[in-house]
Amino acid sequence: MFSFIKMLENFLRNLKKKKGLWFTTLSVISIVGISFSMYILMTMTENVSKEVYVRMSETYNTNLVNRINRKEQNFKKIIASVYSNSNLITAMEQNNINAVDTVINSYNENLKKNGFDEMSIKYYTSSNQINQYRNSINSVITNKNKIFGIEVLNDGIFVILIEPILKDENVLGVLEVKESIHTLKAQFQQDNAIFAFLLDQKMLAKLSLQAKTGKYRDVIDDYKIEEQKYDGSFFAKLIENGKDGFKQLLDVGYLVDDTYYKTYKKISDINGATIGLVILGEKIEGSGAFVNIVDKMTKTVTTVALGLVISILLFMF
Repeated sequence: MFSFIKMLENFLRNLKKKKGLWFTTLSVISIVGISFSMYILMTMTENVSKEVYVRMSETYNTNLVNRINRKEQNFKKIIASVYSNSNLITAMEQNNINAVDTVINSYNENLKKNGFDEMSIKYYTSSNQINQYRNSINSVITNKNKIFGIEVLNDGIFVILIEPILKDENVLGVLEVKESIHTLKAQFQQDNAIFAFLLDQKMLAKLSLQAKTGKYRDVIDDYKIEEQKYDGSFFAKLIENGKDGFKQLLDVGYLVDDTYYKTYKKISDINGATIGLVILGEKIEGSGAFVNIVDKMTKTVTTVALGLVISILLFMF
């Protein structure tokens, strides 16, 4: 070991005598050191950026689930008010549909007066179960268990709660509370975020002609959007990103372009079938946008770290 150190000292001493070769060697070592350090720094900052984007995707998805779950709680409050209306329960027991409809209509009018235009209530009596109701309604009547989730109906896509109205374990009927899935857009806008629902083309068959004719346009692959409900620039950017960009969004979980940060969540209905995608995101313009904040932070860290690397290399030589 001692002999190796002496040999190295002699090599460096002889190298220093040859000034040109000495400075060339120092320059090469410095350039290699700086290049290697830059590679490490860029890789680290890029990985940090990706981790931030992944975490933001998880945050957006959690917010979406929480907002949908809060709708269930709000729907339950409406049903609780129905149970507290003894006259309405009596009318249901007597199968007095006209009286029930009168009260339910008053509920719907009050919802509209208070700004809940996309929310409505409907009562289904158990006496007409088999002949005229859809499967989800019949299932609740038969099993006496509530259903909450998302369903594609003939008049649109809704977040829906269907709950049996019981009297001494007998099902008088079921109460359906529903609200358009598109109302989530306004809730996300309050947080300066963007929400868009893309419907899988195969689900269009469930919509009535009035609900779909002239309202939906192609976005990408087999997904369509109800055009008038959303900001055209957002889904236009999805179209501009093309199939490659859309594939990256689905594979990686997020996509950052020159205008938006986007992430997504697959949406299943109450039967577990995938009916479409929710695209979430935000604009990257402005100093408050988290994409710009991440970019500035990584650039600052890279610049400072590069300065330190250069200083250390110069000090060493």
